[in-house]
Amino acid sequence: MKTTTLILILLLFLTSLGFAQEADSARQDSVKTTNFTLFNTDVIVYKNADGTNTWEFVSKGEQYYEYQSKSKKSSNGLTLDIGINTWIGDDAAPVVKPWGSWNPAINYHYTYKPSKNFNLKSAIGVSWYNFKFEDRNLQALRSNGSLVFEEHPSGTGTKSKISASYANLTLIPTVQTSNGNFSFGVGPYAGYRLGGRGKFVYRDTSGNRAKEFQMGNMFAENFRYGIRAEIMVADITFYMNYDLNNTFQENKGPKLNTLSFGFVL
Repeated sequence: MKTTTLILILLLFLTSLGFAQEADSARQDSVKTTNFTLFNTDVIVYKNADGTNTWEFVSKGEQYYEYQSKSKKSSNGLTLDIGINTWIGDDAAPVVKPWGSWNPAINYHYTYKPSKNFNLKSAIGVSWYNFKFEDRNLQALRSNGSLVFEEHPSGTGTKSKISASYANLTLIPTVQTSNGNFSFGVGPYAGYRLGGRGKFVYRDTSGNRAKEFQMGNMFAENFRYGIRAEIMVADITFYMNYDLNNTFQENKGPKLNTLSFGFVL
């Protein structure tokens, strides 16, 4: 075991001779992320601004050497979108209330990084549209093969909304600064509707909370497609989606386009 460890350390030492100058430069903007001890040798790992890692090995005699890893060419993982929805178009359509018109999404992404200043992000995931009406007594109903909006006879509505869920594919070419503190990407997405419904909450004659559901699809388009933009500043990423298709099926609802925006976590 000791022999194997000595050979590995020797190989790392020989490799570090070719990277010493580059590692010294990268260390200027690096952040220490890991520190542990292996066979009386302290191992310190630094995360560099260019995406590489620098390994520092410190012995009891205070001598050390460094090994800098090559930049990763790809990355993957899960991300969450937390944002809100609104719609643009027909002024006669119900006004959407931002608070409560949530646009959550969960995505699995694979990002290919051919160079320091460019990457190509692809993602597959599921997102939800929620449109909460400003007029809490206005109910969305399916009637004669189309969507209509009517005042509820109780006059005591407390919440009214419609929702739809989609499975999506996204592709975003992205450019970024060399230090990785700013990036901007824009690309297409397409989605297929998974479900949808309407929900209305009101107070009955006894003052109790009651709910009514429209369990069928509220005539939301089966296919959606549009443009997504992502802007990263420091460690905060903003997104914006704009659907090029109509929110509702032809002649079955108002002519509107959906706009969603928020944060990527």
